[in-house]
Amino acid sequence: MASPQRKRYPVRTIRLLLRIFACLPLRASRVLASGVAALAWQLKLRAARTTIQNIEHCYRELTATEQRHLARKSLWHTACTVFELPAVWTSSYKRLKRWIKNVQGERLFTDGVKRGSLLLLIPHFGNWEILSAYMSTITNYSCMYSPRRLYELDELINQCRGRFGSEFLPVTRAGFRTLLTRIREGGVVIVLPDQVPIEGQSVSSTFLDQTLKSGTLAHSLLKRGEMKALMMAAVRCDGGFDIHIKEVDDAIYSLDADVSVQALDHEIERLVELDPAQYQWEYKRFRGCAEIYR
Repeated sequence: MASPQRKRYPVRTIRLLLRIFACLPLRASRVLASGVAALAWQLKLRAARTTIQNIEHCYRELTATEQRHLARKSLWHTACTVFELPAVWTSSYKRLKRWIKNVQGERLFTDGVKRGSLLLLIPHFGNWEILSAYMSTITNYSCMYSPRRLYELDELINQCRGRFGSEFLPVTRAGFRTLLTRIREGGVVIVLPDQVPIEGQSVSSTFLDQTLKSGTLAHSLLKRGEMKALMMAAVRCDGGFDIHIKEVDDAIYSLDADVSVQALDHEIERLVELDPAQYQWEYKRFRGCAEIYR
């Protein structure tokens, strides 16, 4: 058995690297991201392959050149998210606040918090991690996540993400019960609605006219009739981020899971239309529904 000192060593190293990279100016982080994205494209890494496969599948009206341009731009945005994370996870709120350039729809958010039991739908678009800093001056939130195999790394990431006071609950029965308690208490809950769904907790839907399986967690929470839903995203812009907060179609509140989930996927489409390159295309969202991943 490895000693406790040896087990903690990689985590200490990761913590040190986070602090080092957090010192980089935002512009420098994005320049580094350009190099990493270009390398990933040249080496045809899995992220690059999956990105172009998804884009070819969803944007068939584009030429091959346009598809490749969109894929390479998307890889850059994904790399930006990675290089921005150290600062987002460790820097002061004062520094991160300077990165938030504009907020559209903030009144929807603050009013929703006052009413209580608010569900925030946050797809993998732009840099969703910085939203924790933005929300911290308004409210705390609870969010479910899949625990990582390495406990020490799992604990470190949750500490970084929850340092502004929010709560991360494992995807277990106990975690779900705690989440329901937070809803009854009038809390704010976050769901990332475009994650690859858990087996048995999805329905068939369409996204950008392509069939896929989408998770039903948001529907399971909303059908209880206690929550209002909003869509939220941090869109990357020059020198920082613009935060967009939007109302959702009433069909999301349907008791019919198929109707609710399809309406949610349409709302994600509307968000992606802001800048398709900022969507995280390296998820194999169409797995099991389309033979596109090679």
